[in-house]
Amino acid sequence: MNYSTFYLRLCMTDPWGQLKEFINSRLLDNSPGMKRKWIMRLNFTSILLLAACLHLYAAGYSQRISINERNAPLEKVLDKIEKQSGYSFFLQTELLTKSNKVSIHLKNATLETVLDELFKNQPLSYSIISKTIVIKRKEEALLDTRANAFTLQTAEVRTGLKVESGAESVRKTSDILTDKVQSFKSALAPITGRVTDEKGEGLPGVSIVVKGTQKGTTSDTRGQFQLDVTDRGATLVFSFVGYESQEVPIGTQTTLNVTLKVSERGLQEVVVVGYGEQRKSDVTGATSTVTAKEIAKRPLVRVEQALQGTTSGVVVASSSGQPGRGLSVRIRGSNSITGSNDPLYVIDGFIGGNIESINPNDIESLEILKDASATAIYGSRGSNGVVLITTKSGQEGKAKVNFSTWFSRASMPKKLSLMNAYDFARTVNTQFTSTGNPPAFSDDRLQTLRANGGTDWQNELHQEPLLQNYQLDVSGGSANVKYLLSANYLDQPGLILNQYYKRTTLRANIDAKINDRINLKFNVAAVLPQNRNTNYSGDLTDPFTQATEWDPTSPVRDQTGAFILTAPYASIQFNPVARATSQFDESRNTNLAGTGILTYRILDGLTFTTNTTYQVSSPFNQTLFGPGTGNGVLYAQVNASRNWNFQNSNFLTYKANFGDHGLTVTALYEQQQGQGMSVNARANSLSTYALGYYNLSLGTTQQTSSGYSADALQSYMGRVNYAYKDKYLLTASVRTDGSSHLTQKYSTFPSLALGWNLSKEAFMQNSKLFSDLKVRASYGQTGNQAVGAYATIAQVTTGGTQPAYYYDGTTPSVATPLGAPVSSSLKWETTTQYDAGIDASFLNGRLRFTADVYQKNISNLLYSYQAPFYLGGGNYLRNIGSVENKGLEFSLSGTPVSVGKLRWTSNFNISFNRNKVIDLGGLDNVIVNGVGSALNSASILRVGRPLGEFYGYQFLGTWKTSEADQAAQFGMKPGDAKYVDVNNDHAYTAADRMPIGNGTPKYSFGFINDVSYGNFTLSFMFQGTHGNQIYSQTLAYLWGGLGDQRNATTTDALNIWTSSNQTDNPAFSNTSKNFNNSSRYVYDGSYTKLKNLSLTYRIPDNLLNKAKMRNLEVYVSGQNLFTITKYPGYDPEVSNGTNAITQGLEMGVIPNPRTYTVGLRLGL
Repeated sequence: MNYSTFYLRLCMTDPWGQLKEFINSRLLDNSPGMKRKWIMRLNFTSILLLAACLHLYAAGYSQRISINERNAPLEKVLDKIEKQSGYSFFLQTELLTKSNKVSIHLKNATLETVLDELFKNQPLSYSIISKTIVIKRKEEALLDTRANAFTLQTAEVRTGLKVESGAESVRKTSDILTDKVQSFKSALAPITGRVTDEKGEGLPGVSIVVKGTQKGTTSDTRGQFQLDVTDRGATLVFSFVGYESQEVPIGTQTTLNVTLKVSERGLQEVVVVGYGEQRKSDVTGATSTVTAKEIAKRPLVRVEQALQGTTSGVVVASSSGQPGRGLSVRIRGSNSITGSNDPLYVIDGFIGGNIESINPNDIESLEILKDASATAIYGSRGSNGVVLITTKSGQEGKAKVNFSTWFSRASMPKKLSLMNAYDFARTVNTQFTSTGNPPAFSDDRLQTLRANGGTDWQNELHQEPLLQNYQLDVSGGSANVKYLLSANYLDQPGLILNQYYKRTTLRANIDAKINDRINLKFNVAAVLPQNRNTNYSGDLTDPFTQATEWDPTSPVRDQTGAFILTAPYASIQFNPVARATSQFDESRNTNLAGTGILTYRILDGLTFTTNTTYQVSSPFNQTLFGPGTGNGVLYAQVNASRNWNFQNSNFLTYKANFGDHGLTVTALYEQQQGQGMSVNARANSLSTYALGYYNLSLGTTQQTSSGYSADALQSYMGRVNYAYKDKYLLTASVRTDGSSHLTQKYSTFPSLALGWNLSKEAFMQNSKLFSDLKVRASYGQTGNQAVGAYATIAQVTTGGTQPAYYYDGTTPSVATPLGAPVSSSLKWETTTQYDAGIDASFLNGRLRFTADVYQKNISNLLYSYQAPFYLGGGNYLRNIGSVENKGLEFSLSGTPVSVGKLRWTSNFNISFNRNKVIDLGGLDNVIVNGVGSALNSASILRVGRPLGEFYGYQFLGTWKTSEADQAAQFGMKPGDAKYVDVNNDHAYTAADRMPIGNGTPKYSFGFINDVSYGNFTLSFMFQGTHGNQIYSQTLAYLWGGLGDQRNATTTDALNIWTSSNQTDNPAFSNTSKNFNNSSRYVYDGSYTKLKNLSLTYRIPDNLLNKAKMRNLEVYVSGQNLFTITKYPGYDPEVSNGTNAITQGLEMGVIPNPRTYTVGLRLGL
């Protein structure tokens, strides 16, 4: 080998390998001749070797660097060195947070000089490989402060080739070089090993990640793994469901065998419980959690959507697919007849916060409190359950930027089966002739319609809009101050013309550690929603309903381009397209909220917290009815209001441990105040449509009104949490609320809960089945103040500006008569609830199971009665009776499969609920009008029966020709509708009405899955209800709205009863009983929906590192892709009914859209 070539190869390619080969082949030749030669040449060789390496080393670092920085962050200086030298830095980003500020002034210095100066006062060291500078902690250096296993530096050569006499010197040199070669090789070799449990069995699917990076792998079926790691100063993190995570430094090791221990972490997790936090293992109430990670899986518009299908005991349904419309949320059934049954929302401690003001992307967690033990601390407002919303906070570290966006194409999930123009004309002719009139359409006209078709009103009114959502947030901070800034914009056009919902939300959350005793949080949020709809009313006059009713033989516009406003062959007079484009109902709001939370640690274990929130909202609404509305009257209306809400909560928390005893005591004083002002102005018979609601003086008559209201709530609460050896648990609380709404202002709401952690018992320590097992039981009372601010105060009403009363018998005068009577003895609706539950986990925490059984007794139900005219008329409230809810809840979740790169997590939950009316204040039943305007839908409350049963006639089909004589006894004829004659009086009267269905589901369920393989994740969610019925006035109207059979548009009308085809579809007739409220229009409302299906791809780490990104995901998804149901209408999920009585009643409700979405999530 040529010596100069050897020196070059030594320094430029594989130095230690080449040097070792050279010594073994030449220096260690023990022949006498070679011995003498190399002993004489050794000094010369060493000197020459050192000189050559020094020469090449100096050449490698000859790039000169100039730098001048004072008190600068280390990261900034590294960037400048990187740009001038062409070298790249390799380090864990967390090291930068531990570095000191840098002051450095060098001109035309070598790279080594700059680096030495830079790191001399840092807790870091550096080493150089090729064109990469590796930075790590000084204590992790393997050889000296400037060397590691990656690097060959001249200093190492100088210390490693100490000259000694004879062959022994050569062998020592060889040993040193061999060690160096081994270190260098180990730096390039992959890390291999095996992960086992405490029994020595291999664990498949263990996550092995290089700490501080996204680089990692998973163990195979035998627990073995292999991972390429270039930084031997790195640390590997081993994590697996149900086991404690373990961090292992790599060092010089190439083989790592790791044993994981069963985790206690799940039991130590902290959950929000209201006015504080509690270890999950100590929770004695029935609660569920939805995390930010779960929320991010779907493109959500509203917070309520995050609750749907995710947890047992919670039923979420859309009241309409109209953009911006809220959802109905029921936790463990309905509790109130006339009041709201929606849960109480608590946003960062603010009770009763506006759910619309929350952007789903800002949420860190949702805690659902279901039993009275968990909700009693909210007293008079906890009867319907509580949802605690915690928004995200900043984390310590340098600024992180997250951006996400999605675009969705929305469409109607289905079209109703309606007749075309030709078939419609034929049925109109049939209807005309059956009533003794000549046919409306000639044969020639029929053939023209058959050839040319007509108007598909569903297509004319419906649209397929593009939805857009943009989210940007920035977070970070130091150990003392953390911040999060967030902005979101949503644009959601509707499924029908002239509808949209737009929302802009802004949020700033600041968390400051003032000193070791004081912490301050300050959250500010602003939401600016805008909404436009077509004066949606959910009845016969609404454009959406009219699109299923209007004559398909008529065009949208006449030959002049004007809307056709009159249907020639029917009584419905509202062109749906004209009405949708000529009437506007626009609203916008500015909602501002600020929350300040001060926490002061008085003593160790004793903390005082004050939480103050101030909220202002300014709703503004404008309504305009133009010429296309069909009623011939132009009018405009403007409503403006301003609402203020103030809350101040002050509570002391004492935590202490005494040996085996753990104690937490909370004492609270809280007050809330609210005020509201409103102004309304309306102008009728406008002289021009052009200015709309911008000049109300153009109306021939104007009406104005204004209002003011105020209310207040004062509360005291105490709570004790006690644990003995973490095995025996007790939670007790009592809250007293005083409300300005009621004469009997104060009421007290107690609760008690017990828990037993069986898994802590000695007899469970060796259990192979259970990783965790806890049983619990609770009792408590909550309330519902479902009354207005002045419901208990007698009022007077004015006659407006028009004289109405003749006090002297001749001259009318403006009067102020008494209003509706009031009940000064109104009480809270009170819910008493009993609950028993079990929480268990199996297979070292891989599977988790929860079950609850409960009973809720709701007393002092509030109901609105009609007062007689001589008492002032109107409605007034009374406490009339009680209702009972019973139910079962089950939830099973976990990771059924985790093998190699394949991982499947799943969550299945199912809930059963039954309710029953126990008492109606001495009455047997109460009949309640339902929804809609034409078919007189009704519901009934009856002792011993469920809430909200549909009430009407039981439809039996049609009278057949053979039953003509029997039909005549009822005043009917063959082909007419046939009903059950309850009292056998041969007449269909109100006495023949009966319960004909119920809109409350017998059970609801959700099934959520995530299947990931490598960088791909497939997510899907099924959700549904079973055992509920729907009374559909929309489908009833398809047989002829307002009883006019000329309006019949359903294709079923092609199969009506005739003497030769005696079906159960009644023949056209003048007998109005064919259209009575009956079970004919009650359908099975059970359904199973594929609510979400998404496929996500995460960009690989090596590409992210090159692009300097933390994360980048792209995904495609679909929502409401298909529905399994027997319901023939648009959507079995939606309903006009928003309370316990009217649930399941449907009239012209816009369905939930089917959407196809593409989106991305980016982290910098």
